[in-house]
Amino acid sequence: MATANKIKRTYGKERTFGDVIYNPQTKSVFCNIELGFFGRTTLTLVKREKEGIFDGFDLMKSFVKEDQEQIVCVGKTFAARNEDGSIIEGITKGTLGLSKKYDKELTKNITDNSDALFITTHKLKEKKTLGDSGLLKIGYLSGQFGIELSENKGTNNSQYISDEEIDEDEIPF
Repeated sequence: MATANKIKRTYGKERTFGDVIYNPQTKSVFCNIELGFFGRTTLTLVKREKEGIFDGFDLMKSFVKEDQEQIVCVGKTFAARNEDGSIIEGITKGTLGLSKKYDKELTKNITDNSDALFITTHKLKEKKTLGDSGLLKIGYLSGQFGIELSENKGTNNSQYISDEEIDEDEIPF
């Protein structure tokens, strides 16, 4: 019987990262995520059902590789549930892993969620029209970063780097 590993993390402040937008012409749902210096990225949200019941979204990202458009699933959200197990209407939760690791069994790199952006989608009670575009804001995306804590409790991982005077002529850029 397999046991789940419990990962200890430290979490950042919860923030709003973007809006969830519905395009009635294409019947597609997408979100633009603003992540500071990581930049802005657009993800398509594909609704998932399990036995006819809403189960969350697949987070799809399109990109061009060798002049061909590719689409990859970069994450999933799942319907949020109360303590009694009933679904909370209008909220899903999921993670976007920040790194990759090699899986020997699958013989490929997979996304590692040890360090991740923990996201929550929130559905608005009323849709908002976005100007003359025909697009509708139907929700927003919030979340917080979670970084795995080191298992070595007695070890200090920070390294001391001494200050050193460098002549401006020596700087290579």
